Amino acid sequence: MRRVVLFVTIPVAVVVFALIARPASLGVNLKNRVEVYTQSLSSGDAQQAISLMSREMARGLSADFLSRLSGVDVPSGFRFDGVDGNGFRMAGETGDGGSRIVWFSPGESGILVTKDTAIDNILGSAVMLCRENAASHPDGCCPVSGRPYEYDEQTGMVVCPEGHLGEGLAIASNDCTLRRDSVAAELHDYLAAGYPYPENIEGMYVLSNGEYGRRGGYRCPDNGYKYYELRDGAIYCPYHEESSETEATQ
Repeated sequence: MRRVVLFVTIPVAVVVFALIARPASLGVNLKNRVEVYTQSLSSGDAQQAISLMSREMARGLSADFLSRLSGVDVPSGFRFDGVDGNGFRMAGETGDGGSRIVWFSPGESGILVTKDTAIDNILGSAVMLCRENAASHPDGCCPVSGRPYEYDEQTGMVVCPEGHLGEGLAIASNDCTLRRDSVAAELHDYLAAGYPYPENIEGMYVLSNGEYGRRGGYRCPDNGYKYYELRDGAIYCPYHEESSETEATQ
């Protein structure tokens, strides 16, 4: 078995080496392509960079999102670094002592980029960016791919075509409405008891010595990072951008 594997591996390695080493061959094309591609991203010409990507890779990336790589230093001395499941690897040293790898594979319109570690790095923030954007613009588009959201008005769920929101993000929330209403009612009772108007929701707890409110305030049930705010006498949720008024403000 080892002899068979050896016989198979040697010819593949020889073919790859020949393609990379031969003048005006795949090796030269790869070096030219990776330089044009990385320079395009660094100079802010995202459309040019997208035109050098495979259809599968370009489908999930918008020019606006790729503009985050504008100004990023282009690695020097890209070199062929082998072949794997993503295609031919071209590696270059970055200014911070790290490395950047760009993969290429043959396509209908030539040798195309199939993967880039620099893009993988900024894709780490894709879910957060998409969630924030969907919460404020449910009728908009994914900020990463530029593709429009799917929105169900009956359920209040926003779905990202790229899967950044999982099964969907709840924008209109009955749970949040119920909690806001209950906090608004508590604020009404707090004021009716003769306590001074608080500067914020947590102030109810502080000024009443724990009789009303909750230490730290109240969080949205759909997003534990968002706390309710007191705005013009109403309980406001910054996540859903909706308010519940007290009886005094109705």
